[in-house]
Amino acid sequence: MMVLRNKGQEDGKMFDVDHVSKMLKNGRIKKNLTQSELADRIGVTYQAVSNWERGNALPDISNLPRICEILSIDLYDLIGVSKSGESMDEILSGTFEIEKATIKQIASLAPMIAPEDLSSAVRAKQSDISDFSILVKLAPFIEEDLVEEIGKRLDPSNIGEVVALSPFVSKDMCEAWIEKLEENDDFNLDVGLLSALGPYLPQEKMDHLSERVVPDTLIVLDAVAPFLSQNAFDNLVDRLESITEDDYMIGMECLSPFMSKDTMKRLIRKIVYDHDE
Repeated sequence: MMVLRNKGQEDGKMFDVDHVSKMLKNGRIKKNLTQSELADRIGVTYQAVSNWERGNALPDISNLPRICEILSIDLYDLIGVSKSGESMDEILSGTFEIEKATIKQIASLAPMIAPEDLSSAVRAKQSDISDFSILVKLAPFIEEDLVEEIGKRLDPSNIGEVVALSPFVSKDMCEAWIEKLEENDDFNLDVGLLSALGPYLPQEKMDHLSERVVPDTLIVLDAVAPFLSQNAFDNLVDRLESITEDDYMIGMECLSPFMSKDTMKRLIRKIVYDHDE
């Protein structure tokens, strides 16, 4: 029998932390309880209650029945799931057996499973993982080497999957996935996705990927600028089709350290040219 942790999912949907935090706060206020008073009645610290209400953590599953009793809240209303679902009933009753679960069930319930139990189960069933969507659910809760071990034999279907997994793997692994996507003719990239990859790719690769991006405005480049060489950033700025005076004034407040003086001059000329038109 496995040990459970404090968060969970049903049918692939993770508990909505914001929903739980609001339910807890509203329920406590309706009962006219302070955080310290609620904490004392549950048997936890007031910091724990504070973290729950701010959405920084979820209550341990063992505390849920007591919380519901004190606040007069239905358990399923508190956690924001329907009352259907055999796996969730088993989780809440403590009878869920991980050894008999499918890899999809395990991935959906990963936040509630103790790390050692989860890693053991995933290693035993990793051959059943055939697409990135399962790995995306598991990655935040298993070791980096296990994520990479599984990821080496999978091909991402879109850049969003790589962005989702990039915090949980090495830069080399992230770059390898990107190169697989680049083999596809329909591989597209925008400034937002490029900036999200910035902390997880070498600068040389970021420079290369930036060649695929045509920005709409100067302002949107502030998130990607720190991850590009000056030459690559200058080229990215030069691909702006047009620029307004407001865009220039606001953008230059944060972007001037990242571009050359020649690029700044070209931007000014473009503003004058667009204005004359």
